[in-house]
Amino acid sequence: MFTDIVGSTELAAKLGDRGWKALVSRHNSVVRRELKRFAGRELDTAGDGFFVMFERPAQAIDCAWAVIDALRPLDIQIRAAVHMGEVEVMGGKVGGIAVHAASRVLNLAKPGHIYVTGIVRDVVAGSDIRFTDEGVHELRGVPGEWRLFAVEEAAVDGALPVEAMPEPAAARRSWAPVLVALGIGAVVTATGIAFVLANAGSAPPVVPRANSVLRIDPTDNRLGALVEVDDPTSMAVDGPAVWVLSLRGRTATRIDPATGTTAHVGLPAAPTGIAVGDGGLWITTGFGGTEGGGVLRIGLANRTIESRVTLGDGVGAIAIGDGMAWVANRVRNTLSPIDLTTRSAGDEMNVGEQPEAIAVGEGSVWVANAIDHTVWRIDPASMSRTAVLTIADAPYDLALGFGRLWVTSSLGNSVTVIDIATNSLQRTLAMPGTPRGIAAASNAIWVAISSGSVVRIDPENPTDFRQVELAGAPEDVVVGGDNAVWVSIRE
Repeated sequence: MFTDIVGSTELAAKLGDRGWKALVSRHNSVVRRELKRFAGRELDTAGDGFFVMFERPAQAIDCAWAVIDALRPLDIQIRAAVHMGEVEVMGGKVGGIAVHAASRVLNLAKPGHIYVTGIVRDVVAGSDIRFTDEGVHELRGVPGEWRLFAVEEAAVDGALPVEAMPEPAAARRSWAPVLVALGIGAVVTATGIAFVLANAGSAPPVVPRANSVLRIDPTDNRLGALVEVDDPTSMAVDGPAVWVLSLRGRTATRIDPATGTTAHVGLPAAPTGIAVGDGGLWITTGFGGTEGGGVLRIGLANRTIESRVTLGDGVGAIAIGDGMAWVANRVRNTLSPIDLTTRSAGDEMNVGEQPEAIAVGEGSVWVANAIDHTVWRIDPASMSRTAVLTIADAPYDLALGFGRLWVTSSLGNSVTVIDIATNSLQRTLAMPGTPRGIAAASNAIWVAISSGSVVRIDPENPTDFRQVELAGAPEDVVVGGDNAVWVSIRE
């Protein structure tokens, strides 16, 4: 399979050399993360595209859709092409007519689409993948005429990452293993770690599912209220209420735990981060058309957009503390403070490469940087760096609690524990899948695992934790005012 970024020349011209380099790095990180989930082997990367191999064509197709979806917050469109056939392996390189054919199909694919050849369509016949006939084409330099098909997006709802449980994936679709040349990459295997499951209760069981937000009772890990939200991602807590972003729907949804009712606020661009403070809901939008990315301030009482602060394309993580909203820019590699009262931005400071997450507390602002694998500790008063810690794998999210900073790494399938008193790494905890969001409760640390569960960590004995099995791909986790745990579950 091959992929590339649509409109890369125009994007590069708009962002400039530094901005384009940062955006490509972000793109590559996202692609490799999803390839790891679907067991793809990266063969080559050139400019803004990938060339990858998979054991099964369905893995390639599911992975391509996952990448397309994961890149939406950056307003990046890719296209992908999947073909299968015999290849030649020469000195670690893969070549042959099959590779050339896949590359030529990519040139014909439309933005945001996955094109496959007839042989791929035939092999997956009988599966839940559906196709649209795109007609017969000639592929430059490849003999014969080729019938191509576009994969219908609705066909991959509920796709199961290979990492999560290979046996059910094999049962869902049956065919002999084949070699697939695909444009994406990374390889991972399931760890096979066993955990105690906790989901008890006499009431009718709640069945977790994708496109929903789930409440978990922290006293017995019982699954509670389930609220449907289209493509839910990041969340924030407003007293007893929970706010959740919808990436695909471009909305912020308020959930009332007492009644289960919801209220929605439409957003002008794809949201990338959310925080609550000073009577307002603060939402970042990574790209905002002619105005660029920025921060929206929505009144909690009237649920309308009251102001907007423009900070440039690439705005992502946001956290609130010390009277400020702290905002990271993944393209510019900066941290910007916004005064909650005046709603004006102060001077930005340079941080590490691709700031991915922010936490505020213990008199400091903490910034996790994905490309250089660092966590910065910053004095909010002087806007100066006071410590830099390097961790083994790219950080994804942060949480402060119990005198420690807890750092998830999606690429490393781990949680790193940092002692904030000494600015030292305490330990690294292996997770039973790919960790995403993380939150601190009064007596536990909760981690969303994208392969279908949440993990509850005992802060006094971090190696002792429990796993609550869910469904879909849990993305974020927050702790509500009543100490209940809320998890957003994507497809």
